[in-house]
Amino acid sequence: MAEKEMQEKKEKPGIKILVPLLSKKEAMPLFIEAVAGMGKQIILLLVIDTNSMVGQFGFATGEIAAGNALMKEVKTAFGKKRKQCIDVIEWGDTATKIGHLALLHRVEKICIVKQNNQFYENLLNKLKENLQGMQIEEIALPPTAK
Repeated sequence: MAEKEMQEKKEKPGIKILVPLLSKKEAMPLFIEAVAGMGKQIILLLVIDTNSMVGQFGFATGEIAAGNALMKEVKTAFGKKRKQCIDVIEWGDTATKIGHLALLHRVEKICIVKQNNQFYENLLNKLKENLQGMQIEEIALPPTAK
């Protein structure tokens, strides 16, 4: 009987999790540990939100470079946890891109670092409204966590 249960566990692929890189805290070990324990496949999403960059010449280049560095760091951390990790960079509205990618890849859960700002609150409300039935896991990190 125990052998049958072990075989069933091996056959289950684990859930897919979408991790939008929103706060630059996604590389923190506490976040990596929390997400790694939830699923097998992690999809990292970096959205270059052109709406928030209006009138800031050269800002996009810096954001892309910083985002790529963060994505590489997070992907390496998940790799050390033996998690399959896919990275995606998209241009456009953050909420829209998260929603489209979640549906496209049929993820079971979206994991985000909990934040205390208006952008985050608006984003969370849009995601809950547009992705009803999708599990959104807010992971709270201590303010001094590194």
